[in-house]
Amino acid sequence: MKKIPWKKLLLTVFLWRVFLFIISFYADSFLIYDPSFPYYRSILARLGFPRWIFSWGNFDGVHYLTIVKKGYLGTGLIQAFFPVFPMILRFFRSLSIDLFFPITLGFQFLVTWVLSGTLFYFVKETLGKSKKIAWWSAISLLIFPASFFMGALYGEGLFLLFILLSFIFAKKKRWLLAGIFGAMASATRVVGIAILPALLIELWLSRKNKLSYSGVVNFIKKDWLNIIKISLSSLGLLAYMFYLQKTFNDPLYFFYVQSEFGAGREEGLILLPQVIWRYLKIFMTAPVDLKMFAYVQEFLFSIGAFCLLIFSWKKVRLSYLLFSLLVLLIPTFTGTFSSMPRYIMVAFPIYFLLGEWFSKKSSFKVFALVLSLLLLIINTLLFIQGYWVA
Repeated sequence: MKKIPWKKLLLTVFLWRVFLFIISFYADSFLIYDPSFPYYRSILARLGFPRWIFSWGNFDGVHYLTIVKKGYLGTGLIQAFFPVFPMILRFFRSLSIDLFFPITLGFQFLVTWVLSGTLFYFVKETLGKSKKIAWWSAISLLIFPASFFMGALYGEGLFLLFILLSFIFAKKKRWLLAGIFGAMASATRVVGIAILPALLIELWLSRKNKLSYSGVVNFIKKDWLNIIKISLSSLGLLAYMFYLQKTFNDPLYFFYVQSEFGAGREEGLILLPQVIWRYLKIFMTAPVDLKMFAYVQEFLFSIGAFCLLIFSWKKVRLSYLLFSLLVLLIPTFTGTFSSMPRYIMVAFPIYFLLGEWFSKKSSFKVFALVLSLLLLIINTLLFIQGYWVA
């Protein structure tokens, strides 16, 4: 990755981080702090840092901190959070308890920088796009309205990094490394399992086989070893399911506890049309407040992401398209679009589609950039002050 402008990206990510810190520092001037999540007094407030700093551990952050301190036993709901990210946090805690929180924020900054460079490399080298498009793709990642989660105690940035590295090594036909990074992804978030069928499609495309019974049989016979290497990507999820079975007698415990978070999540599988209908009813009946802002944003982001990927399918490699659609579809099975702006953030083809568009001269481009930045400011402000965003 020698061709990546690391210094330029470092400066850009640094300015992005400072920009977000400024928003959090002045957040009290715009909104009352009203946390709508548990444990903020018993966990975050006891970290010994100003609120504009420890608020980067809001919402899921407190659950990750609970796992770091107590593990998965003795506390409800935390089993919904996969182990790789809290394992990394636990490592930092072992280095220094007092400096644990700022060190982890520094780690998130490092992940964002490396992720931006990896995305730049992916677009330029793997997709064969121009340096200008690659640069705008990285910018699209940083100004995405939910990008502030990469600076919080969330595993989104790390997850996306694993996914991009898996696809990069798949493109280089280094299937073992692709499978290993895929396993890291599936141990970071449940939707990481979507990398398995995507990598199989990538292997199939690299062989230029005919889509027929004999073609599939020959594919399996010739590439059985590479298929096994790719299948390693499922080990992250399977290992966590084995742990849940051994500890809680339920390998799908991470799925069933989702309903306890509220937000319309259910234990049974709900189809996408049902989710859309639910949101239409919310728009007709719910009061207009900050929660309505979250509902509208979730709905528009979800429908917009699906439409962008589907209508741009000719510009997106089949394996990338399959992965992105599965990443968007799997969370909806719980019956809601809740958290979708955050989930959409890892559908990486969106960034090079936006990068290609932003690289062209367009009067609408300025409007789109300003709108994205405005939403990033609003969402960051709401998150820091304890209001639900995604």
